[in-house]
Amino acid sequence: MDIFGIREQNIKTVINAIRFENGITKKEIAEKTGLSFATVSNLCNELIEQNVLMTEKKLIPTVGRTPSDIFFNVDRFNTICINLQLKGVMGFAILNFRNEIIFQKKYDIHHLNSAEKIISFAYDVFKKDYLDGNHSDIVFIGVGVAVSSIYDLNSEQLINSAIDLFTDVPLKKIVIETFGIPAYIDNESNLCALSVAKSINQWSDIVYLHISEGVGVGVIVNGKLLRGKNGYGGEVAHMPVGDPNLKCSGCGFYGCVEESLSINGFIREMFGAVGSDKTVKWDQYVQLLKERDEKAVTLARKNGGILGKLSSVLINIFDPEAFYIGGDITAIFPFIKDAFEEEIKNRSPLIADKDLKIICDAESEKTINIGINEEICNSWLPL
Repeated sequence: MDIFGIREQNIKTVINAIRFENGITKKEIAEKTGLSFATVSNLCNELIEQNVLMTEKKLIPTVGRTPSDIFFNVDRFNTICINLQLKGVMGFAILNFRNEIIFQKKYDIHHLNSAEKIISFAYDVFKKDYLDGNHSDIVFIGVGVAVSSIYDLNSEQLINSAIDLFTDVPLKKIVIETFGIPAYIDNESNLCALSVAKSINQWSDIVYLHISEGVGVGVIVNGKLLRGKNGYGGEVAHMPVGDPNLKCSGCGFYGCVEESLSINGFIREMFGAVGSDKTVKWDQYVQLLKERDEKAVTLARKNGGILGKLSSVLINIFDPEAFYIGGDITAIFPFIKDAFEEEIKNRSPLIADKDLKIICDAESEKTINIGINEEICNSWLPL
């Protein structure tokens, strides 16, 4: 790493040491980061000049010169988070540097038939529903988009998307051209894994299985996100552990796990077709489960076993400290839990008995937004 790379890394280190603190001195930053006091002092002074950081004299009297507490100017810098992991629905949120949600709303986008129109719609939402005179002094440092797709690192296009209109689309380019600020694109499972790894930093090996429109996996190994050479690391949608009688609508073969476990899969088996009222049908299926409808319960048990098979494969391969399940499937997890856990117990006996944490993340939408925010914040260089 050259001198410029070292400087960039030191800036990020200082910002990360400050952003969640309610006041911290330069000396405390140096102790926390391992950087020299001189380096911390110089970088802090530059960041204060740029109005990134603020200072305030300590209220507690000390002998000699009174040190100043340093704060991140959290109200000045925001990020834009767009969630497109469910067809026909757009989640839009504004977060600050402390991962606090400033604005959040969902929008029906069934009427939009291209990625360009969806991102243009998101920009209009940003201008009309959020921007006004009260936000004129805010700096938006980036926009991130969560998609149920693979982001190919080489072509910078989306591939194998659970939503057809995003397939082979250069979404990052579209977002940058529309918003005019740096953009970050990733699938929802990777973002969730990154979010959890940041929030609960005592775990360095995590698997996050996200199931909604598609079936995706984010994997943290030794504290790092597993991506692979092309960005396909953790791709499981076409893993043949699903119902062998179901033909995959994506690849045309039988037994792909996404055909069984996606909400489309549940709806198709329960009602015969998905249709444009997918969210209504999913809510209806959840209600039928609560009413103990025989067909709904039988389907839940069957797919709970499939979820357990898929999860046991991931657990056996990656040996995680924590295994997360997120997405729309969390709404029915209590009804599939027994079949799921039985498969885990039978197929991962060595690991299941080693205090493996299995966590149902009922707030995975928030988890996605924090993942987006973390990636944008970590790539930002204010100097």
